[in-house]
Amino acid sequence: MNKQSLTDLFSSTLFHIPDYQRGYAWERKQWRDFVDDLDALVTDDNVHYHYTGTVVTYQASNATSTYGRRPAKSVDVVDGQQRLTTTCLYLSVIIRALIGQGRTEYERDIADFLYDGLRCKLTLNNDTAELFHRLLSEGRPLKAPSTPHQRRLCDATAYFQAHVNRLMADDARGVDYLIQLFEAITGKLVFTSYTIEEECEIGMTFELMNSRGKELSVLELLKNYLMHWIARNGAADEREELTSRVNLAWRDTYGFVGDSDGNEAQCLRLAWTLYCHHLPKNWKGYDGFKLPQYIPLREFAVDGQPGGVKTKAETLAFMLTFVKGLPEVARHYQAVISPRPQNSGSAAELAWLERINNTGNIANFLPLLVAARGRWLAGTVTEAQYIELLQALECYAYRVFLFEGKRSNAGGSTLYRWGHELFNRPQLALEAIVAKVHDLIRYYASDSAFAAQMREPGHWYHWRRLLKYTLFEYEQHLMAEEGKGSKPKITWQELAKDSTIEHILPQTPPQGSHWLEVWSDEARATYLHDLGNLVLTKDNASYSNFEFQRKKGAPGVSPSYSDSCIKQERKLAVYDDWTPETLGHRRDGLEAWILGRWQTRHFDLDTAMDDELEEEAQMGEAEL
Repeated sequence: MNKQSLTDLFSSTLFHIPDYQRGYAWERKQWRDFVDDLDALVTDDNVHYHYTGTVVTYQASNATSTYGRRPAKSVDVVDGQQRLTTTCLYLSVIIRALIGQGRTEYERDIADFLYDGLRCKLTLNNDTAELFHRLLSEGRPLKAPSTPHQRRLCDATAYFQAHVNRLMADDARGVDYLIQLFEAITGKLVFTSYTIEEECEIGMTFELMNSRGKELSVLELLKNYLMHWIARNGAADEREELTSRVNLAWRDTYGFVGDSDGNEAQCLRLAWTLYCHHLPKNWKGYDGFKLPQYIPLREFAVDGQPGGVKTKAETLAFMLTFVKGLPEVARHYQAVISPRPQNSGSAAELAWLERINNTGNIANFLPLLVAARGRWLAGTVTEAQYIELLQALECYAYRVFLFEGKRSNAGGSTLYRWGHELFNRPQLALEAIVAKVHDLIRYYASDSAFAAQMREPGHWYHWRRLLKYTLFEYEQHLMAEEGKGSKPKITWQELAKDSTIEHILPQTPPQGSHWLEVWSDEARATYLHDLGNLVLTKDNASYSNFEFQRKKGAPGVSPSYSDSCIKQERKLAVYDDWTPETLGHRRDGLEAWILGRWQTRHFDLDTAMDDELEEEAQMGEAEL
């Protein structure tokens, strides 16, 4: 190990972030700390240098590249990529600002620290290399970022640019302060540099390091542990290939998770549930993989002798199976958690996955969804069978979580167990799982209770997710039945605003209004926030507390129910007045549709509730 400034570090070396590393992960907290540390180097005469962390590199076979007209050593960054990336971004903003103020002598520092032509001193991985070069050279992206890693790079550049703009606007600082910042970054930031001799040692390095910055994710920690396992237990002639398998698997996994709305921890927990154990209480983060029954580091069983749980060969076989399967789990996870046309297998799958996500309760279903999706794409179940499962899970989310308001992990252990079994038992029929899901729905939300509660007026306006989901699905139903299958004119994303819910009978009818003539105080208290009095709209402020006739309006007169682009709102125009009787008529129609839309199915299969479910219902389960 040796201590180096940025000038020393970049003097004759090109740095590359391997594809198997995670993308840029620092956020505002880390940027603020970084800026504060540099400000201290400039303003505090007692601070002569700042130790910013460790940079660990690996050079494969004395690799070299050409930088400008000079040869340079080329290394992979094992640790330190976040701070190196951040340093380059901040330095690029400072250099551009100095050049913009006429200090053209700093143009020569661009090649020393940032880039020469199209080659950067630090090359990022996967889909961020081109964007990073443009941010260093231009300070802005050519097109909008499309992944979380790209967005964070752009946000970091904007954060540093805003900070420099404030410095330039401060007469007491200005150009001289930027010059001091440049000197601090290039000469007073101190890195501990360390080079790894063998690639398989990378995991051991991470196990021993505790660098400042954003903590390593469970996915990174597991990768590092596997690298450590290979270095300790892998045969000498197999280590390179084993390391390559892990790196490629993690590269693909990072790509799938990075392009989703999910996160690495949830994806790894999903893989654990499928490959290791279904019980939530057994999830211990990446440490669980170290257990003797999975991937122990030492104390292996010996064939024919007591002691240990797995032989080394059995452990390696399980590890390779998991490494091979993890990217597939991540691919399905991306499709399930972030349904989009480009990653969906069919229009029907896309529609039902969007619905399940819209309920806000998808986590309980992930093992089942991924296991079933894998079977469908492998051709062992039909699309119709797969869609039946999606429909059953959407019904579960609606009746158990949204309508009944059960705790968010109700039935979770059972659903996890079924996902684990479906993934590991090829002979298990998907139809049997679908039947069990419908049984489980009735266990937590019986058909009779569902119908009875639906008949009673309720405070639907206060059950906001249930209300919006119900009305949005009703709109889709109307468009399918009466709108020739076209999409609703209001999106689920728009429903995030409360202004998209309209009280037909207004919450505060004015004194002397017709509303108070036809609605008694008791009727208003009963039905004001009930489903029958609520409808989707683009902007409820446009209706205020007007009389029904004004709200109803006429075709061509906007805003009005008659001229609305929303089907359920336009249907209100058939009523001559809005009274308790007309509300009841509309409510009866909604009730019948809801009871039909979210009814359970009965199968001619033996799916009686088992002992585990009974115990779960009585004792509760570990938190998911």
